[in-house]
Amino acid sequence: MRKRALYYTLFVVLHLTCISVYGQVRPEWDNVHVLQVNRERPHASMMVYENDEQALKLTKKGSSFYVSLNGDWKFNWSRNPASRPVGFYKTDFKDSHWTTLSVPSNWEMGGHGLPIYKNSGYPFEKKDLRAPREWNPVGSYRKSFTLPEKWQGRRVYINFDGVQSAFYLWINGKKVGYSQGSRTPGEFDITNYLKKGSNLVAVEVYRWSDGSYLEDQDFWRLSGIFRDVYVWSVPQAHVRDFAVTSSLDESLQHGVFQLRGEVQSKKSGAAILKALIQDQTKTTVLEFSQDLKLKKGINSFATESFTLKNIHPWHGESPYLYQLLLTLQDEKGNVLEVIPQKVGFRKVEIKKGRLLVNGVAVLLKGVNRHEHDPETGHYVTREDMLADIALMKQYNINAVRTCHYPNAPEWYDLCDEHGIYLIDEGNIETHGFGRKKDNRLSNHPDWKEAYLDRVQRMVYRDRNHPSIIIWSMGNESGDGPNVGATYEWVKETDPSRPFHYENTTLNGYGTADIYSRMYASPEETGAIIRENPDMPYILCEYTHAMGNSNGNLKEYWDMIYADNPFQGAFVWDWMDQGLKQPVPEKFRKTYSKDHFYAYGGWWENAVGVSHDDNFCMNGLLAADRTPHPGLYALKYFHRNVHVEAIDIEKGRFRIMNWFDFTNLRDKVTGKWSLLENGKVIKEENIPALDIPARSGQEFTINLPLEMNSEREYHVTFSFYTKNGNQFVEKGHEVAWDQFKFPSGKYYRDRSETPADPITVRQSRRAAYVKGERFAAMFNKHTGILENYYFDNQLLIERGPAPDFWRAPTDNDRGGADKKEDQFPGLWAWKEAGSWLVTDFKIEKNPKGVVLVSEGKLPAVGATFSLTYQINTAGEITVKFDYQPGDSNLPMMPRVGTELLINKTLDQVAWYGPGPNPTYIDRNMERVGIYQATVDDIWIDYSEPQENGYKTGTRWFSLTNREGAGLKVYGDPLIAFGVNHYGKEMIEQCRYDFQLMKQPYLFLNIDLGQSGVGGTTSWGKKSYPRDEYRLKNQGYQYTYTIAPVSSKNVLSLK
Repeated sequence: MRKRALYYTLFVVLHLTCISVYGQVRPEWDNVHVLQVNRERPHASMMVYENDEQALKLTKKGSSFYVSLNGDWKFNWSRNPASRPVGFYKTDFKDSHWTTLSVPSNWEMGGHGLPIYKNSGYPFEKKDLRAPREWNPVGSYRKSFTLPEKWQGRRVYINFDGVQSAFYLWINGKKVGYSQGSRTPGEFDITNYLKKGSNLVAVEVYRWSDGSYLEDQDFWRLSGIFRDVYVWSVPQAHVRDFAVTSSLDESLQHGVFQLRGEVQSKKSGAAILKALIQDQTKTTVLEFSQDLKLKKGINSFATESFTLKNIHPWHGESPYLYQLLLTLQDEKGNVLEVIPQKVGFRKVEIKKGRLLVNGVAVLLKGVNRHEHDPETGHYVTREDMLADIALMKQYNINAVRTCHYPNAPEWYDLCDEHGIYLIDEGNIETHGFGRKKDNRLSNHPDWKEAYLDRVQRMVYRDRNHPSIIIWSMGNESGDGPNVGATYEWVKETDPSRPFHYENTTLNGYGTADIYSRMYASPEETGAIIRENPDMPYILCEYTHAMGNSNGNLKEYWDMIYADNPFQGAFVWDWMDQGLKQPVPEKFRKTYSKDHFYAYGGWWENAVGVSHDDNFCMNGLLAADRTPHPGLYALKYFHRNVHVEAIDIEKGRFRIMNWFDFTNLRDKVTGKWSLLENGKVIKEENIPALDIPARSGQEFTINLPLEMNSEREYHVTFSFYTKNGNQFVEKGHEVAWDQFKFPSGKYYRDRSETPADPITVRQSRRAAYVKGERFAAMFNKHTGILENYYFDNQLLIERGPAPDFWRAPTDNDRGGADKKEDQFPGLWAWKEAGSWLVTDFKIEKNPKGVVLVSEGKLPAVGATFSLTYQINTAGEITVKFDYQPGDSNLPMMPRVGTELLINKTLDQVAWYGPGPNPTYIDRNMERVGIYQATVDDIWIDYSEPQENGYKTGTRWFSLTNREGAGLKVYGDPLIAFGVNHYGKEMIEQCRYDFQLMKQPYLFLNIDLGQSGVGGTTSWGKKSYPRDEYRLKNQGYQYTYTIAPVSSKNVLSLK
């Protein structure tokens, strides 16, 4: 009776916890107090094998005790829980009418339901912290499988690496359990549910659950079984979990190794645990065994601490891994299982305000990386992962924050192997509740266990990976006791790594070991590190890479390379989260591709869920992994070899090694080149670079004895990989610097001007200027050149016309939000080029003809003039003069002129920085002579915007394929941009496929543009820094347009 009463009391208590305020029983997927039913406790990622040979294959598929359930599943999609097929899990249920869905995948990518992109905020009404019911799609999955005969007598588990967001499991019609928490495994012991022959697994997945309140990350909201599913088998006595301690001693020379873990046994008895560690030459460096006395159930063990002499340490530049084999034997010495684990010996600590890896204050040159594939959604293959690592290695990226959830298990193996430092982040974000101290969930005691559950599952799964040097609780979830609870648990469970969480340092709770901020400006960052000298500082998100962005990098990296606690930063983010879609039928004839990459709002939304447009398209890479220009800029600032000028004229320079651990002689080779007017005239290899890490060495180059003062000279230093690997080939350029000699100056080479006569004819409307080989017509009312012919070929169809606008970038649009716009008049510049001409003059002189157009710019209250000097060769020198009126107007997007050019002149060459686009705040390209086409210059950003600009240009040319066209000279420097579409069309189109090539080219010849900005892409920090803005002030500049013909093919001088 006593036992029966106890059971009854327990039932009542459990029942009452599931009662809502409305008196209804809450199902597991809508009950914060139920995180799982019958799910296995978390443990380290592992696989068991029959023997050493099998284990050393290091693939799950190589195990006799692994069966993948990836592949085709029968699938049914329901709009909500009420309409789901309730009895679908039964063995006699008929599913022949169901569709087939590949697993892993998100069901939306298979055409079921609606992909939703949200930056923050929930895609359902957050009412009483309830999961939605009216529109909460449910996916029902069924698949049959057969297990090997040799698994008889063993325990069998089924593992789901990732399911969004909650699911129930049935085997052979019997309910096994429930799990939620999308980014860590849901594992179940299914031994007692199996039968011989074919077995049926049925899974019911809920798109949203109460757990969705903790998954408000900035990414596509997708659903389903999106990571690997497999069954695996273990013996009756099995190493259920283990934690490897593989650190360094105080000398940092010797390894420290210890093993702790649990053996789960179905009966009492004796066992032997053996451990073998071998280096990469297969030499044994440690071997030991430990006798275990097992009882039925869980048995904890801990080995002694071993010292391994003169170990090869693991770090990002040399990720040396040892092979550990754990073997469990029965008392007779029969092998029960072999478990392999890669081991890296490294030490992470914080001393004197610095984050140290193996005693070195490493610099984290990082990115935030979402798991995303444009075709499969959140399912990322091994090939995708390797492609990402290859690009990171090629572009000098050494660290990743797994924003904002634990990644697929294989990612960590690859980062261990290839040397990527990781901030491993818990699957917690409650952005939709705000980030303030009163955040409901971080302060709500009912949610404490949910916070802990997610962090614990991450730490237990991942703690044996040396690449993880920092734990992070999650992202943008405010602060409170629940955050403190995760901090305390992590520090007690794994004191070997520091704890990160940005919101806690923002709000001052102090439950973090690293001071972290998002999008702090360089000025704010400077203040933080001055006020907090005893705490490492990182920017966990910065330089928002949305569209044409990533200005201001120099200001951050100047501080990072200085001696202070600022130890690195992580770009937001790695890759555009576009989803691949076919181009609409009506655009296929005019667009060169058959697909495009969609962002928020593309899909018809019958349920009224809001979206956040293209805010998911903020990657250093396009969705197809094409690098954006910002990645090239980042590569420059991440470079590990710097050159400083000591005395340029005497050829004295200093080479600085910014690797954290490695001598330059082991990594790179170098050469220097001397350029005269953009052409290489001398080149030499740099002798062996025997420079230890974080050290410098002076170097002198052998300059020519005489250098022409009427030539411009640059010296370029380039550094290349000494040895290749699977990601970076030998000779890949990893770093460069360039210096201009102060004594020389670029002068245009001029040929003798012909003495041919020039005639001028006027009418009321126009002025006509004609020479032996050219003809030009000016509109006297607009003050603008209406056309220009050379050798009877139309070259200029209109212009130059005053232009102060650019097709808005994502940062321009974000900064001009009507609610936050610090520059309420910014958009006035769009109409500023509308010119009211007040005077038009023509005058002949010995050099040719001078035409002067003067007038007003009513939209901005300014005065403006253009002066055209035309010589007998048909060259037009344009003098631009702008004088402001209203000085309260904001920054000017552009100061320049626009021309319409014959569309056949699509071959581009220029002498200036290149080959990538440059802007005043992103201008670290090398000066040289470059060639491209107009199509090549265009950058396919997710939403069309200003792009492809060239600053600091000495000259550029636009010619046809025969070499005839125009060459434009700056006096001394100009900027230019050219495209097929024009600002108006670019501004109107949301996708590239909507752009239509026009009958002419749009050419800008400018003094310059304001910078692209990008500290953020919203609010005040979206705009460029003050020093990179064109102020509303007087501007004058000059350039010359010179015709060239195919008879006198362009000499690139």
